[in-house]
Amino acid sequence: MRFPLSTTLARQGLLLLCCSSLAGCVTIQAMPNPVRDMFTFGFSTATEMQAMAEKQRQASERRTAPYKKICIEWNEQVTVPDFLTVLEDSLDRRGVEHQLYGSGAMPAGCVVLSYAASRAWEQDFAYMNYATLALRKEGMTLSKVTYEPRRLGMDRWASTEAKLIFLIDQLIFGNGSTTIN
Repeated sequence: MRFPLSTTLARQGLLLLCCSSLAGCVTIQAMPNPVRDMFTFGFSTATEMQAMAEKQRQASERRTAPYKKICIEWNEQVTVPDFLTVLEDSLDRRGVEHQLYGSGAMPAGCVVLSYAASRAWEQDFAYMNYATLALRKEGMTLSKVTYEPRRLGMDRWASTEAKLIFLIDQLIFGNGSTTIN
């Protein structure tokens, strides 16, 4: 049996109206893109390998940090799980004593490291997508660095350490402000 065109359009409109009035949400999952995934894996692996080489260089190089002790200002809004661990391990490798303090509880005259970081979610996996670190003493900014993802975000699956290792070195030994992406 054939229905006239106007009846078919009316049925489609009615179906659309019924579906749109339903409560709940509809999830449409994107199909995997093997080419994109391969590039992302390649860039993330390259980033990890660079970080491993830098970690080895830092461990073997006995470069004296200009700060003997850094007071880390706790930021409860950072939800990147291993952020503080990576930060503290990097300071340990450089021979910098550090202690975590609550906001406003730092000892006078201490070099304060403040930080912020955020993460994004994609396909049920989280990754750090932004971080900023600053060193201050008595209200004056000594150094500030920022991590932002590369243009195409191909390093997004790299570890937090791979993203921060160069950044922390630049924060401690560099001068002024830097953005690393």
